[in-house]
Amino acid sequence: MKNAIIIISIVLLGQSSYCQDSDTIKPKLFNHFIGVQGNELIRQVFNFNNTTANNSNPYLLTYHINFARSGWGLRVGAAYSNRVFTTDDGITANKSNLNDLRLRFGIERAFRLSDRWSCGAGLDGIMKHDDNKTQSRVVNFDTTTTNITSLATGYGGGAMAWLRYSVSPHVLVGTEASFYYTMGNQKQNIKITSVNPFVFPLQQTTVITKTDNDFSDGVFALPVTFYLIVKF
Repeated sequence: MKNAIIIISIVLLGQSSYCQDSDTIKPKLFNHFIGVQGNELIRQVFNFNNTTANNSNPYLLTYHINFARSGWGLRVGAAYSNRVFTTDDGITANKSNLNDLRLRFGIERAFRLSDRWSCGAGLDGIMKHDDNKTQSRVVNFDTTTTNITSLATGYGGGAMAWLRYSVSPHVLVGTEASFYYTMGNQKQNIKITSVNPFVFPLQQTTVITKTDNDFSDGVFALPVTFYLIVKF
């Protein structure tokens, strides 16, 4: 009898301890969101003609971290592309190597509108960097090679706002609009080299043109970019 009482007491104490542990589970502190542009996928599934809206949002990937209670948080966006084009018809050969980098970092506040709808607004700082190289070679009575190097870097910032719909507790679809103002500098170097093979000794002429210009622009991105978002 004594042993039975001891066993029952241990079981009851274990259950009480489990209940206390369950009651002390802390609420979630942060919400994390990772998004990727889904315009191409949506266009393939739902578009039945060739008319498409211009997507002026260059940020392919986004990451948001927000306080679960207040909605305040940070967000990061990034995109990088490398495109190489080569053509050669036997007379003119062209090769282009285009490198584009876009980054942004900002603060935001999220608001819950209903069980499935939420929105947010904030401020971003942005950076863009374009490094492009193009070579054109034309073979005729002489051979002319043109090398163009362009380097542009800009910094700026602005305001943004977004809207999301929760398909499930962990999957969302959203869009955003923004206005960013950017200032920067663009350097371009054009080198043209001509070689005449019919003259002896071989004659070669080279002309180099350099430009160094400042630029500024303001771009309003319409809410035509759709993000597929995972929440965890």
